[in-house]
Amino acid sequence: MPSLHESGLTNQALLNKIDKLRDLNVKSIALPQLVVVGDQSSGKSSVLESLTGFSFPHAPGLCTRYATQISCRREKIKQVTISIIPRPNVDPDIETRLRAFRKSVIDLSNDALAKIIQEANQVMGIRMDANDTSPGLQTFSEDILKIEITGPEEQHLTVIDVPGIFYNPQPPLTTENDKIMVRNLVQTYMEESRTIILAILPANADIATQEILTMAEKADSDGVRTMGVLTKPDLVLEDASREVVKDLVLGRGKKLRLGYFIVKNRGADDQNSTLDDRIEEEKVFFSDPKWREIALAGKCGIGALKARLSELLMDLTKKELPNVKADVVRKLEESKRSLNNIGPSRVEQAAQRMYLGNLVSSFEHVTRCALGGSYDSHLAFEQNPSLKLITNIQKMNERFANDFWEKGHKRDLSSSSDEEDGSLHTPAGEPPRLDLEKFPEISDIVECEDYECSEPDWYNHSSLMEHIDHVYQSNRGAELGTFSGSILAITFKDQSQKWKPLVLAHVSRSIGVVHDYISTLLNHICSDKQVRDQLWEIVIVDELRKRYARAMDHARFLLRIERDGMPSTYNHYFNAGVQKKRQARINKSLKSKAVGHTLKNGTYVEAVPTTSLSDTVVHKSNAEQVREDILDNLASYYKVSRKRFVDVICRQVIGHFLLEGEESPLKVLCSDLVHKLDTEQLEMIAGEDVHTKDHRAMLVSDIKNLEDAMKVLRGS
Repeated sequence: MPSLHESGLTNQALLNKIDKLRDLNVKSIALPQLVVVGDQSSGKSSVLESLTGFSFPHAPGLCTRYATQISCRREKIKQVTISIIPRPNVDPDIETRLRAFRKSVIDLSNDALAKIIQEANQVMGIRMDANDTSPGLQTFSEDILKIEITGPEEQHLTVIDVPGIFYNPQPPLTTENDKIMVRNLVQTYMEESRTIILAILPANADIATQEILTMAEKADSDGVRTMGVLTKPDLVLEDASREVVKDLVLGRGKKLRLGYFIVKNRGADDQNSTLDDRIEEEKVFFSDPKWREIALAGKCGIGALKARLSELLMDLTKKELPNVKADVVRKLEESKRSLNNIGPSRVEQAAQRMYLGNLVSSFEHVTRCALGGSYDSHLAFEQNPSLKLITNIQKMNERFANDFWEKGHKRDLSSSSDEEDGSLHTPAGEPPRLDLEKFPEISDIVECEDYECSEPDWYNHSSLMEHIDHVYQSNRGAELGTFSGSILAITFKDQSQKWKPLVLAHVSRSIGVVHDYISTLLNHICSDKQVRDQLWEIVIVDELRKRYARAMDHARFLLRIERDGMPSTYNHYFNAGVQKKRQARINKSLKSKAVGHTLKNGTYVEAVPTTSLSDTVVHKSNAEQVREDILDNLASYYKVSRKRFVDVICRQVIGHFLLEGEESPLKVLCSDLVHKLDTEQLEMIAGEDVHTKDHRAMLVSDIKNLEDAMKVLRGS
């Protein structure tokens, strides 16, 4: 078990690490800290002076205009060192100038410190008074004034003092905007999850009306990080008011998890007493019987408060240090990833071409994985399921083929068929809808109305034959006992009239899926919006439109070939289908003429008289025979054509024109495109704007600070 001395050294090392991290001012990393907040008239400066031994100079224009970090640390040498921690992402030249400011003194006189702080204000560009009208000056700053107090008797404690809340601006020195800015600054510090809020409240005011407590409750709704410090108890003259204060301090009033302390400030006219004098005076004050109850509870006096704050800060540091390390690692990875996404500086043409070439390589790599279904090869598929392109297209093709089989025909001819087709498994859910509000650039290419295919009309056999007869009688020629090819063409075109809207809707949806894929992937691999927008508008979108139009044109071409031309097939299944239908019709007729059973080889079979056979074959009119032949040919040819046509649409229009062909829209973004860009196009697309340059500089600075933070955390 470590000794008290060893434990103290360990604690000192931990607190020193946090102080070093704070010097780096990595704003994205919340650090364990004590922040002192209060109104300008709350006694905040007096509390800080008693806690730290640092006496803020009382001179015009030197009120707190920025956050002040006051660190007390035990060292052999007694001195005060004042420096400036620059605000995050400040201009490098300004940062160098701010960090160069460093003053160390042993003389803690008011005059010497006032002079140093006045110099610090000038370096930070603080407007000192209403007559200071120099351009570029500001009333408040995001820089941090760092005050290090060392000495052999010091107890390690670091507190952050923020500007006091004020209510009445005093133009031109302070304005309404300054008032809002200070409130926002204070609220920001209070909302940090690793901050202990030290709310300074005058005991002689109504606690329930103190706005600083309202702000603390907003930042720390459960009250687990807030401690109330009551000041000016000597101004509480009424017994009833004193009892209210005592109830708060003793935990009998409005509760905060860290409770309330009470301290006595030095008087307004007391400018000469030492810290030891004030501590002794405070002990005497709280020894009065009126306050003895809280004195016995150890909840009063600057000594007890300082000991409690040191304990809280140490506990918070031990608890949060692993989380701080995790945050630094995470933020460092994010910053490096962001810097990698925007790439190196792109001032020269060679750098611009290389940057675009890397984008193209990433696009082609992810697209190969998307078409091959290798979704474990890139993080993009986990983050954006819409990038699983081949899966989404396959589902759409299956749904399309199934709709063709179930509903693509105008009339149900199944009563004339002796076989059943098996439908595909239809994917669950609705097919993707075209979002033309998101992609208006393709609205004149695709079919804008989403087609919903209706169920086929159902006819009984006699009604169906009447329809066939009507077509035949309206279009017959001089054929005898047969029919012309035009009759089959007319009936087929009528039967397939849903094909066009079905096909064009499917191809349009597929174009929408491919277009969304390209847009989503481009957003994923290119974080620079300016590059994305210029690349999209200058190069990509017009070429995509041409290729989508080519796919739609080919779909219309295939529709014309299949539906408008003379029916034709070399598939032997067509004739086999016709023969099967004729055989099925004969079998049905013969079955009704069976007259009995004859035992043959131990098996009973149906017997049909030979005379019935001749009746079945011969006793038909020419028109009846032709109608049956037309129906059989139509049903058989429709089946062969449907199967052929669905495959051709999926393989040629979707597979070739949209996905894998040389003219596929997925191959618009390629290395040839980058090589063909001229100097002006390169600059417009890949040249850096001011925002990108600033963003890169900020990331470089963040990465340096975060890497320095990792060195501090590792102890190197």
